Amino acid sequence: MQSDRQIQLMFIGEAKSLDFLNSIMRPETGVVDWMETGTDVLRWFVLSDLATEDEVALVMRDTASLGRYMQEIREFREEFRSFVAEISEDPSRVAGHGMVARINGILGNTAQVLQIESAMDATNRPYQLTYHSQLRGPEDLLPRIAATCAQLICEADLRFVKNCEAEDCSLYFLDVSKSHRRRWCSMEVCGNRAKAAAYRKSKQRP
Repeated sequence: MQSDRQIQLMFIGEAKSLDFLNSIMRPETGVVDWMETGTDVLRWFVLSDLATEDEVALVMRDTASLGRYMQEIREFREEFRSFVAEISEDPSRVAGHGMVARINGILGNTAQVLQIESAMDATNRPYQLTYHSQLRGPEDLLPRIAATCAQLICEADLRFVKNCEAEDCSLYFLDVSKSHRRRWCSMEVCGNRAKAAAYRKSKQRP
């Protein structure tokens, strides 16, 4: 069972799409994959607020198909990881990148509904129309993830998509700090380890 610290690390991305990449970690103790089984995938959806318990219950009715779609999700995770690795080095690479067409293809199969919801700014109008993707079965899981990836591409400042600077850390995050000088996935984990290593190295100097 994953520890509370591992749960916390999985959600340090400041963007759901990066939390999706962080659903697999490679700490010193070995690989931790939060999407190893279909049940894992559904639990991650609930923890990340991409699905409700009621929606997950609907998906669980089709356990026969869950394994196949789970594999698609895991494969897409690695495709998107490669893309993020590229754009974190050079954000201009997003223009014309095949990942954009890949995401559009997934979103093209999304079933959406319009809902009347309370407006965040109710000074002028109390309600607003909002599109929501439906989650009717396992086939609708990947489109929900793809939507978060699309949001990162379209709404985030891609210059600040970063990989933790620790050599053995695979986690990504969107640096939303005011100075944009964030270096570590977590100061409590990788940041402190780096400080301790630097201290030990300084003590070894003649």
